[in-house]
Amino acid sequence: MGGKIRSFLSAVMLATIITGSTFTVAPNAFATTWYPGEGLKQGDYYKYNVCWIDWHNCAPLEIDFWVKNQTSDGQGWNLEFLAIDGSIVQKGIVTIGSVSTPDPSYADPNLTDYANIYKNTIAWLDAFSSKNNAQTLGSPSWGRTGSVGGQSVGSVGQQSVTVQAGAFQTWVLGWHKGVDNTLWIAPNLSFPVKAVVYTDVISGTPPPDFNLELLAVGNSPTEPSFLNVQSTSQYGGNVNCPVPDEQNDATPGSQTTDSGSMVVSYRYSPASPHQGCPIEWRISFEKTFDQSQKYSNVQYDIFQVDNNGQQINSKAQDLGRSSLNAPVGDDDITVTIHGAQPTAHFVIAALGTGPDGSTPDTTLAGLVKIDISTQPPVELPSSTQTQANNSQTGTGSTSGTQTIMIPSWVKNNAGWWSSGQIGDDQFVQGIQYMIQHGIIQIPTQQGGSPASGTQIIPAWIKNNAGWWSSGQITDDQFVQGLQYMITSGIIKLNA
Repeated sequence: MGGKIRSFLSAVMLATIITGSTFTVAPNAFATTWYPGEGLKQGDYYKYNVCWIDWHNCAPLEIDFWVKNQTSDGQGWNLEFLAIDGSIVQKGIVTIGSVSTPDPSYADPNLTDYANIYKNTIAWLDAFSSKNNAQTLGSPSWGRTGSVGGQSVGSVGQQSVTVQAGAFQTWVLGWHKGVDNTLWIAPNLSFPVKAVVYTDVISGTPPPDFNLELLAVGNSPTEPSFLNVQSTSQYGGNVNCPVPDEQNDATPGSQTTDSGSMVVSYRYSPASPHQGCPIEWRISFEKTFDQSQKYSNVQYDIFQVDNNGQQINSKAQDLGRSSLNAPVGDDDITVTIHGAQPTAHFVIAALGTGPDGSTPDTTLAGLVKIDISTQPPVELPSSTQTQANNSQTGTGSTSGTQTIMIPSWVKNNAGWWSSGQIGDDQFVQGIQYMIQHGIIQIPTQQGGSPASGTQIIPAWIKNNAGWWSSGQITDDQFVQGLQYMITSGIIKLNA
C-alpha cells in the first residue's frame, strides 16, 4: 500500500493484513456525510488527550471544550476552551466557524498555541471535509495528503474501538506510507474518537505527527465542572495584545547561518508586534543545496539579545529545557517580546542535530539574527490598570487587594539571579521593565538623580528572589522586597 489505494476493497484487505484488526464493510448507501463540527449543538462538550509534533515534540496535553452558545451571526460557535499542559492551565473563549473551514479564533494570546494544536489535530480533517464540501463516511477517497507524492486518504471500513470515553462503532479513515495512519470517526459525534497519524519523512522511522484520544463526551446546559479552574499567567495576562495570525499578518524571511551550515526559513506574526506581547514563529531548518529538503532532529533555541548582544532570555530555558527540538526540521513556537527598544533582536540558534535530550552533534551548528521593528506596549485592560493605579507608593508596601501579574520570564530571571547565573545588572533590567510597563508601581529613590548600575545587594534579598522563583513566597511579598531595595537606595534604576 506504499503508493495509492486502488480500490476500497483492496484497501480494507491490506489494512487487515497490516494491522491484524477486524474491519466490517458496509455499502456506501448506508454511510453518512461527516465533517469536523458536524452536528455540533449548544451544551456539547469534548475532552481529549492530544499531542502534536510541533508542540514540544508531541508532549502530551489535555484539550477540553464546551459549546457555550452560538455566534451572533448564527454561523459558528463560542467554545469555553481549556488546555492543561503540565503545570500550565489556560482557559478562555475560542470561536469556531461552521460554514467553511472552522479555523479557531480567540482574543486571549495565552490560547494561541493551544488553539493551533486544536486546529492541527482535533479539527485536522477539515482540510478534506467541511460543511460546504462534506465527504461520505465509507468513501474510499477523501483527498490526498499534502506531502510530495501525497497518499490517498479514505475509508478502510468500520471498526469498534474503545477509548476512555467509552466504546464506539466507527468508520476508519487512513492511508499507508511506511506505517498505517488511522483516524476513527463515530458518525454521531462531531469530532474524532481517536487518531494515530505519523509525519511524512523521506527515510527512517516516521515520528508521530499527532495522536488524540477522546476522554469524555456529553452535553450539559451549564458549564461542566471540569471547566471550574483558573488560568495560570503566561504572557502577563494582557488580553489587548494582538493575536498572531500567520495567514494574514506575518513577515517571512530566510537566512543562511553564520557558519554556512544550513538555511533557516521563518515566518513571524504579528508582522509589527508590540513590546511585551506574544509573537508566533514558524521555523524550518533547510539544506543549503536544496531548500525543499530539511534537516531532521535539529536541536535549537530562540532568544533575544540587547543592543550590545547580551542575551536577555531563552525560550528553551523558559521551558526548563537545554534546547528545543524540531524532529522533522519544522517547528512552531510562541515567545514574548521583552524589553522596550524600538527594535527587538532575535537569534535562532541551531545547536546541532540529534534526538531530543541527547548531546547534539554540532557539525551543523550555526545561528541567524533577525531584527524586528516593534510597536510600544499596548494598554493594559482597564481592570488591570486600575489595580496598578491602586498600588500604594512611597510606603514600601503593596495594596492588600491588588492583584499583581508578573511575566514568567521575570520569575526565571529571579531564580537565575539568586543562583548566580546572571548578574545584578541583568536582574535590574527585569525590574526596570516591570516598572516601565506598569506591571508594578514602585516609588523612585529619594535624593539626587536616579542612576544606572547597582550597589552590593544583601544575601537575604537574593534568597527572597530564589524563594519567589520556586513559589515559596507570594508575588506581593516579592514586590515588597523590590520596594524596599529601591526606597533604601540598594538598587538604582534609570529614569
